[in-house]
Amino acid sequence: MAETAVNIVIDKLANPTTQRRSEIEMAETAVNLLIDKLIPLLRDEVKLLRGVHGEISCIKQELQLIQAYLKDADQKAEMADSSYSIKEWVKQVREVAYRIQDVIDEYLFKVAKRRHKHGFGGVVSKTGHFLKTIRPRHEIADEIGEVRKTVTRLNEARETLGFNPSTTEWGRQSSNRVYILRQGAHFMNDDELVGVNETKDSLIGWLSNGETRRTVISVVGQGGIGKTTVVSNVYKKQMDERCFDSYAWITVSHSHKVEELLKTMMQRFYEYDGNKSSASEISEIKDMDALTHKLREYLEGRRYMIVFDDVWDIDFWEEVEFALPDNNNQNRIMITTRDRGVADFCRRFAPVHVRELKPLPLEDAMKLFLLKAFQFDQDNEGCPEELIGFSQNVVNKCDGVPLAIVAIAGLLSTKKKLVSEWQKVLNNLHSKLASDPHLRGYYQVLSESYSDLSYHLKLCLLYFGLFPEDHSISCVKLINLWIMEGFVKKSENKDETTLEEIAEEYLEELIRRSLVKISDVHPYGRVRTCGVHDLMHDFILKKCEEMNFCQVKNRAGLSFHALARRISIQTNSVDDDLQRTTYLGKVRSCFVFNFEEFPKAMVKSLLSSFKLLIGLDLEGAPLDYLPEAVGNLFNLKYLSLRRTNVKIIPKFIGKLLNLESLDLKNTQVSELPIEIYKLVKLRHLIAYSYTWNTITVLIEQIVQGVKLNEGIGCLRALEKLACVDVTDDGDGVIDELKSLKHMRRLSIIGVRRHHGKVLCSAIESMNHLCSLSIKAANEHEVVDLQSLKDPPQNLQRLYLHIGLVELPQWIVKLDNLVKLRLYLSMLKEDQLSVLKSLPLLELQLSRSVEVDELHFKDGWFRKLKTLEICMMQESLRRKYSKCIEKLDELERLGCTILHEVDAHTMSEHHLLRGKLFDRIVFNFPHAGFVYSEHSSEQIKLHQELVRGFMKSGKRMLREDGEIHITHKTAHPFHNWEIQELGNECGLSLAEEVPFTISDYDGYSNKRGDGYRCDDEFPVGLCSTFKFHNSFFSI
Repeated sequence: MAETAVNIVIDKLANPTTQRRSEIEMAETAVNLLIDKLIPLLRDEVKLLRGVHGEISCIKQELQLIQAYLKDADQKAEMADSSYSIKEWVKQVREVAYRIQDVIDEYLFKVAKRRHKHGFGGVVSKTGHFLKTIRPRHEIADEIGEVRKTVTRLNEARETLGFNPSTTEWGRQSSNRVYILRQGAHFMNDDELVGVNETKDSLIGWLSNGETRRTVISVVGQGGIGKTTVVSNVYKKQMDERCFDSYAWITVSHSHKVEELLKTMMQRFYEYDGNKSSASEISEIKDMDALTHKLREYLEGRRYMIVFDDVWDIDFWEEVEFALPDNNNQNRIMITTRDRGVADFCRRFAPVHVRELKPLPLEDAMKLFLLKAFQFDQDNEGCPEELIGFSQNVVNKCDGVPLAIVAIAGLLSTKKKLVSEWQKVLNNLHSKLASDPHLRGYYQVLSESYSDLSYHLKLCLLYFGLFPEDHSISCVKLINLWIMEGFVKKSENKDETTLEEIAEEYLEELIRRSLVKISDVHPYGRVRTCGVHDLMHDFILKKCEEMNFCQVKNRAGLSFHALARRISIQTNSVDDDLQRTTYLGKVRSCFVFNFEEFPKAMVKSLLSSFKLLIGLDLEGAPLDYLPEAVGNLFNLKYLSLRRTNVKIIPKFIGKLLNLESLDLKNTQVSELPIEIYKLVKLRHLIAYSYTWNTITVLIEQIVQGVKLNEGIGCLRALEKLACVDVTDDGDGVIDELKSLKHMRRLSIIGVRRHHGKVLCSAIESMNHLCSLSIKAANEHEVVDLQSLKDPPQNLQRLYLHIGLVELPQWIVKLDNLVKLRLYLSMLKEDQLSVLKSLPLLELQLSRSVEVDELHFKDGWFRKLKTLEICMMQESLRRKYSKCIEKLDELERLGCTILHEVDAHTMSEHHLLRGKLFDRIVFNFPHAGFVYSEHSSEQIKLHQELVRGFMKSGKRMLREDGEIHITHKTAHPFHNWEIQELGNECGLSLAEEVPFTISDYDGYSNKRGDGYRCDDEFPVGLCSTFKFHNSFFSI
């Protein structure tokens, strides 16, 4: 036991700087979050015993003193000889910060619980409520009194131990390892540079393009992407060829001082000239103005090239600009940075060229990996065949980042060339990242980027650790979660800015800093999904463990400890450890991923163990009901049931008075109880489902909303409502929408002709509206929206799925409109001309114009990036290259061709009604991609398509007719159970015969959807199932 303890201590001492820094980051994060929490507690409606507010105020002041120290300590924690007494002190700071958070949240929980249990009603009831809450108020008073003593003691200990930002002697040292990495980048041979030729050509072209003005060339990219390496290579070649008169390379880094930077620059110039005596004299100059004048004097008349390597501060250029004269002599300044904002800032002062380094493509990444992993093998045989696939997996994990590839290849080069050995390394990469000498350099590069963030951005980045590796996260969802956690704060000068807009700025900064990568973008330019590369994910997980930010269960055998504050369950099955989980009272957020089964007993046990939960994300979980235990989560702010099979929202939803976001997208919920109107803090109500109708030639989206009772006007905090179904008796609901003045996104379906004026009146009251979607009750419903005289000026996205005879006149007033979709309108071509001056980035016209051709004049839609025009012939021509000639041939042979026939209701089609057929054939049915192909939800969609086709087709068969369905039979397609579906629909399987595509001359299968719709797909093993009516076989 003692030996184990000693070993643990030795392990921690092995990297003391990293350990101390993590401890400080943990405490700083906890204290910052707590101060943010104390401010509204002092300001808002919480009623405490007399004197408790004063205690909280004193605690806040004491914590702010500690906070100031922690910021300084974090910056200085890299000194190897700093005292270890800080470690225990910081640990106690973190623990007391967590303790105060728990005290406050538990108090609010107890008060809410008693309120729900006893209710309110008049003076007597209020008096009773006061008496019932007196006990929890005494408890919080006692707790806070004790906490204040602890915080005061910690502050006194800080002063006694000399932990004072103004007197501490620590100072900051540059990491030796980062220095070694940068030095190594200067000494790489050309044959070691992989995939950089195009970048080098661009940089050399900008250096020598003849532009006389002083020009900035910025090379941007994430840490380890190779910025220093490629710029150094170009720089050396420029020096060798003496293209410029003077050269200087300056490594800037985080902690640069302008005075030292200018001195270094001057010294580099003198050293290049061979003037060592002048170089040594520079260090004696103390005055900034004198340094600036000396540099300008030296550079006047010279053609110079300067490289500023590793720039972090956005306003760096302001610090050096006046020292670098623009003498129209083709001077060039190169900057390497991880932050795109650095390059953008320079545009204020000089012409700027930006080269953003992207990850290496797979071929180049593999070439680099194999070069580094096998370059010193004595047998010189290269990569064994059995390791080729594994090598590709390693390269994929590195996401094309050269430093990561080199680091892991170097580690693997020291191991035996066995799959088992390499697999062991890959499995333990997460734990080795900070400790293994081969990987520590890359870890330090990631750590630099992380440490440069504000504490709010650190928290936002750590949140990616709650999601599985390679997971693309919806940006809207991520932003909502950050807001729920309290990571997003308004500054004093941003009163009109919403929390969502501030959170978007956070995300943009993380992307700009090359820490978060964009996964998908809307056609109109907004980022749709994002993520982090695999090794960054490993880094984040390690930080999460060190800081007790969250716990992730991604394999059997892992259990949660009682102090966990956020948990993420990423196993696909329930194990004993998860079933034994009984107390998670400190957990604030819970996420569930990849579950294939979710037993009711375990659901009840897990949810009942929560007490202070504010976020519950059950997206994709195999649930068909909302567990009753959710109704007891009184602190809950965020609830996602997206992509579950939940059908009914029970009345106990009304108990969640703190709920701000309810996500029911792609569930089976069609109606919400009236108790939903008790949730007066609700900001987001997302409750709709959709499928892609691929049964017809023209693919379209079918949307189903939820029905609401009257009373929606009570939810005055509502900002997003998508989407409400007003098909039946929706007059009152539409009228109440005018009370929702904070609305930013509104989606409404089932609109009828007589709703027009009331709906326009409601929209006029929504001054903050950014997105509006209106869908009519049916294709023939013409809705008049002309009465909207003063449309919301912030409207950016407009979707009109209604019959329009003419465009509403107010559309031309939408100066911020970037996306417009018109569907089922009956417009003339000349009416589109009124849209020509709008700043549209995306325009979609689907069955909206009564012409075969559209003519757009030169100068129309100058900003347009995406244009979609869906008319029948045009849609076919775009989808299938040979469609027109094939259709002409079929018509010549006497075939009748029908478009947009719904497979579920084809027997009711006006041209097919009453007709009987010998054969009805459906080759390779597919319901479109909503979920993953292997998921049970996706298979259910496919089965519903086939079932509807069989039922409708059965009514169209002659007595001896047959239905033929050709379908793949390999996994997972055999799970469609085609034969069983036929039996269910009253059809009997006559025979199943193998389908061989070569037997059908001229036949080619097409994907039918997406940008590859005209491509063939591999059919693999497949059969034709031949059915006939069951009664005929008797």
